[in-house]
Amino acid sequence: MVNKLEVAWTLAVVALLAGVAAYSTVLLYQIDALPSDPTEYVTVIGHQWYWEFCYSNESSVGCFNSTYDATNNTVSGGELWAPPGAVVQINVTGADVIHSFNIPQLGVRIDAIPGRTNQFAFSVPNAAPGTQYLIQCTEFCGEFHGTMRSFLMIT
Repeated sequence: MVNKLEVAWTLAVVALLAGVAAYSTVLLYQIDALPSDPTEYVTVIGHQWYWEFCYSNESSVGCFNSTYDATNNTVSGGELWAPPGAVVQINVTGADVIHSFNIPQLGVRIDAIPGRTNQFAFSVPNAAPGTQYLIQCTEFCGEFHGTMRSFLMIT
């Protein structure tokens, strides 16, 4: 004989799991959605062993290679520049091997894979101009992987 209490508990668990699955699906699509009108578009290309930032907006046009100097923790050649409070869309790819574009302080991380462009957007903190956030590669990409760093510079 079927116990009504067992049926009720089973249906309650199924309903709860269905609700969590539906909510999670909607939330994942919202999180991955790109903004309709970002402030900045930047193409980031991972090379062995530096980042290349390409801008195509009104304030700056062109590509800049970021070379990290570990002796004094500085970058020459160019950084990722963004104004405070901006919404930045990043298009990431790799030129040679798989890299991982990571800004740990902002919770930003995405793979740079050769032959594929991954896109995401993030909001730049409302920090004072001159504030820097570390950018690093978190996918082992070869001998000088440890020096594949740059900065997000608030302009």
